[in-house]
Amino acid sequence: MGGSAATAVLSALRDGSGSERYGLDLLRHTGLTSGRLYPALVRLERTGLIQSRWHDNGRRRYRLTPAGAAAAATGRREAVRTAVWWLTAATIAAIESYAALSRPAGARLSDLGIYLGAVHGLRDGASLYAETGANHAAFTYPPFAGLVLWPLSLAATLPLQVAWTLLTVGAVVALSTLAAPATRLPRAVPAVGIAAALLLSAPVSSALHFGQISIILAALVVVDTIGMRNSRYQGVLVGCAAALKLTPLIFVPVLWLAGRRRAALVAASTFAACGALGWALLPADSWQFWSAHVWHPSRLGPITSVGNQSLNGALMRLGMAEPNRSIAALAVAGAVAAIALRRAGRLGRDGDWLSATTLAGAASVVISPVSWTHHQAWLVMAALLPVRGSAGAQRAWSAAVLATMILPVTALGPPIWSNARMLTAVVVACLVPVRRAQPPRPVFHTDC
Repeated sequence: MGGSAATAVLSALRDGSGSERYGLDLLRHTGLTSGRLYPALVRLERTGLIQSRWHDNGRRRYRLTPAGAAAAATGRREAVRTAVWWLTAATIAAIESYAALSRPAGARLSDLGIYLGAVHGLRDGASLYAETGANHAAFTYPPFAGLVLWPLSLAATLPLQVAWTLLTVGAVVALSTLAAPATRLPRAVPAVGIAAALLLSAPVSSALHFGQISIILAALVVVDTIGMRNSRYQGVLVGCAAALKLTPLIFVPVLWLAGRRRAALVAASTFAACGALGWALLPADSWQFWSAHVWHPSRLGPITSVGNQSLNGALMRLGMAEPNRSIAALAVAGAVAAIALRRAGRLGRDGDWLSATTLAGAASVVISPVSWTHHQAWLVMAALLPVRGSAGAQRAWSAAVLATMILPVTALGPPIWSNARMLTAVVVACLVPVRRAQPPRPVFHTDC
């Protein structure tokens, strides 16, 4: 119907039980400005959804046509359906958040606890990478991340945990809201549907339970690649996300290959500037991280568990020993990355930034030495990929992806199921046939 203004007008005329209404009445009823109301009235009359006539007092009155009444009824049903879905998504978010925040204090948002332990130690003069917490876990991100997270040391623990949980839910909503208009599925998926799928998925559930930053970083990347694609500042958020955690570096070559070379240079420069700031303010920790810790993923925990769905983790579970494992991981993951970047660059040039970002994100799951469950939100987004083929093939693809990312499939056993999400990432990055966007046809105006 052409947007929220048109919907509001149709609803207002429908509430008038078929009576005619003046423009001033519609202004009061809808709350729209005249700059939005009257263009909407013109569009609706041109499409035959409303009619207008001049009254004896020289004022114009508007009323619905039968087609307009049907459209208004449909719009109201859609509004009710959307409200129900948002209520459902909010209920899921509330249940997930309560489950995370009601855990015993020692196990509540444990990764956030690691962040806090690191920045508390930094404030007290210790190394950012000293082991902290009951499980003797250590901070694993670049020094710049420690600087960004340092203000968390000033907050009380429980209010901070609540705020962090709300921030994660907000990141899910932001990611969904940006992704929804960018989908190219035959029937556009509403933002609430994407939000509900994400909230039900293992990656978001894991991020909420552990107090992880991964979903927030994914939202930053999507804001950059989709929300800022026409901005001169595109690339800044990708660079910042990569400076906080190295995995988003894969989106820098995506920008370059998609023809956004200025954005790629901005992202790389931002990453370098953030790293330089870390060196300037935390030189000892920077040397420790870049010369040693970054090369030892074993610091990240039990990386042979099924929670690690990287190619490296899969080869470990298959019992492949060094140096063969490193050689195989580098060769195969390098090939996956090269294929994914080429495909993502092409999709970006076509204007399909949601698919481009999703393919690159899936490749990051494969090539990273460690890809925990909360790193895998990109695979949930893969359900939105516009695959070639029939509508049935599209539905089957989306259902298979969501089942893999919502159900505990990795617990079903080796060798296939325990690596199911890694295999899904390979398929998304390299194999799934994505429909290319059609270039817009030129529009010729014959009216003056």
